[in-house]
Amino acid sequence: MGNCLSANDTITLRDLVLRPGTAEVQMTAATIKQGLTTVASVLKAKGLNVSIIAVGGAVNTLYLQTRASTGDVDFFYRTKTKHEDVTQLITAADSARKTLKLDDQWLNNHTALFIEEGTIQRLYDEAVTQNDVVFNAPGLKVYAAPWRYALGAKLDRLSKTGARPYDMSDAVDYLDRLIRKRGGQAPVKRSELKAWANEFKFTAPSDDLINRLGDEYKKKYGKAGIMNA
Repeated sequence: MGNCLSANDTITLRDLVLRPGTAEVQMTAATIKQGLTTVASVLKAKGLNVSIIAVGGAVNTLYLQTRASTGDVDFFYRTKTKHEDVTQLITAADSARKTLKLDDQWLNNHTALFIEEGTIQRLYDEAVTQNDVVFNAPGLKVYAAPWRYALGAKLDRLSKTGARPYDMSDAVDYLDRLIRKRGGQAPVKRSELKAWANEFKFTAPSDDLINRLGDEYKKKYGKAGIMNA
């Protein structure tokens, strides 16, 4: 369960998420914490201390507390190649799944499929430097992905079919976190959003989408979140 798919696998992340006839089991913050605590205990017992980067719903549910639940915990490690830390983590996650009766994919690194090998180490290091800790216990530490990456991923999904009702709300909250990290004053430039999309191989956000993001941000936070530069 949960192992990273290779580029040659015929099943895609979209297939996993939208597979007909399956219902994604939602996890509350308490359930996620319980699962990760079990994983941490297993890793600690093996003398391991693993750090991973979380992306998406788990960050909103457990760290930002802007959602009541999420379907899984998406993460990536410092490399896309097979690594013993990830193998042990997946084994521990399966133990937690059995104990807590969680979904097969409750903890998975499928998101690594969409990050280039040359980029994943930089993102990992950036997340550690950002130091927004989603979960921490002996054996396992989980950081939030860099806010600029998380925001870019949301805008990418909002640019395509299949966007979810909460995606814009998530994007607004990620934008706010990014602005806070940069001192809380200067809005993000349009050119930055487009540059990040290029850097991470996302769909470049349209001006209309950026305008929507700016409007929703101002509606929630009462100030400009995007600047025309």
